[in-house]
Amino acid sequence: MLPLRVLCSNARFATLVARSDLQIDFSWPVAALGTPRSRERLCERWEIDTGPLMRLPLFIALFFAAISNLSAEVLQVTWRTTHAAPVAVLQPPASTYLPAFRLAIQNLPEAAIVALALSQPSILGLTEEQAAVLRPLTAQRYALMAQSPQYATARSALPYCFSAERPATGLASIYVPAGAKTSTPVILFLHGYGGSFLWYQHYLSELFPDHIIICPAYGITTETIPRAYVMESISAVSQRLGFQVSKPVLVGLSAGGFGACRLYTEAPHFYWEMICLAAYPPDDTLSRFDPESRPRFLTGDQEPFVTSGDFRQRTERIRRTCPTSEAFLIPDAGHFFLLTHPKETEKFLRRWFVRWQ
Repeated sequence: MLPLRVLCSNARFATLVARSDLQIDFSWPVAALGTPRSRERLCERWEIDTGPLMRLPLFIALFFAAISNLSAEVLQVTWRTTHAAPVAVLQPPASTYLPAFRLAIQNLPEAAIVALALSQPSILGLTEEQAAVLRPLTAQRYALMAQSPQYATARSALPYCFSAERPATGLASIYVPAGAKTSTPVILFLHGYGGSFLWYQHYLSELFPDHIIICPAYGITTETIPRAYVMESISAVSQRLGFQVSKPVLVGLSAGGFGACRLYTEAPHFYWEMICLAAYPPDDTLSRFDPESRPRFLTGDQEPFVTSGDFRQRTERIRRTCPTSEAFLIPDAGHFFLLTHPKETEKFLRRWFVRWQ
């Protein structure tokens, strides 16, 4: 009987292999069926000796596996680490609500978690006025996500971010476009205070659907995220996808903007460039920007650190030693300009991303 040779990248066929007399050759790892799947890869080449009755259902199964490989995915990856964020410590009154909040978020979809948190905005470090602005905007964003095949069933990282114990594993959410490969551009996104919300990733994947988007979850703020944790997340993503991802653009929002500045000044050549949103370069980074690096800053002109003149002083100081740096303000915008001024934000992000592609 002649051997039947097929390509496979989906672990769902493990049961089929185990229950048959198929002979498997694991000696030839290759990229499978156009796009690497995020599921564990059982094998990449099968050498199969089987009868005619077995071939038809096998081909049917492989055909549908190939079709499923043609769509984008939203996944979570985990890895063992000693660099996870410490347990979140909140001040009153937020600390009063925290135990009940942790219990509630274990079984709720993220849209419900965010609605719950915004009902007690101190949990997210927000004022009631800020929460009132965010409620309809986030509800609209989650309504869009509910219509997305990738995001409708995506798992939230918030239970991890608000864990009652320091995790022994790291966690990152990733968006993987169809046909992703080593040369696919990568965005590394650092979340702000309150944890890693899926709507951040959804927003970026709408703008840049052909990019791999990596969102490491690091407690309730990435302001002081260590470089070791970020490197681990990139390694874990590469292992999951089956190829080494390319050099990323580093994007940080709010407190994540502070973390992005620190990571970027520590190892600027690891990233194509840095985009800091709704934040300013902290004191410990001002003298550390490499002259050849490419930091970008974007914020709303109604931010207190803008109206005080602090933002201008800091970014002008950086520009004196780093002439390629850029800083822009979005008119009539506050801290949440990604949601309140999406078109203006999109204009700057597309402009910056086009430069390095």
